[in-house]
Amino acid sequence: MPIKRSLSGVLGAMTLALASVLATGPAQAAPSAAAPWTSPAPARTELLPPGAGVHCAPGNFCASVWDPSANRFRVFYFYNCTRYYLSNWNGWGEAKNSQTGGATATLYGSGGNVIRTYPADGNVYAVDWSPVYSLRNC
Repeated sequence: MPIKRSLSGVLGAMTLALASVLATGPAQAAPSAAAPWTSPAPARTELLPPGAGVHCAPGNFCASVWDPSANRFRVFYFYNCTRYYLSNWNGWGEAKNSQTGGATATLYGSGGNVIRTYPADGNVYAVDWSPVYSLRNC
């Protein structure tokens, strides 16, 4: 035997269902994206607001990348001469080579291919970090 439903009964059930969904509170936000980091760790890092620019002390290769976990740019100061492996470096940032003695910084892709080199000229360069997997600061 077919069941008859009244329009007001259906609307009432829908209203009740909607009210129960809304009463549970706001939906949980998705986990924030992971912060960029390197292995080994650089000499230091700091967070800067957009537009602050990279101020790189002599002897350092400095790189900034957007940190979605902090909603700011994170600047990495690479002082010790070694190969650094990058994680969660995405999008555009800056690089500045303030090393002494003419040290050249090199960015490498996933296969170890050279993407770009930066002379120790103190200039600030725009960098797309997305294809970069590692760097050597000297």
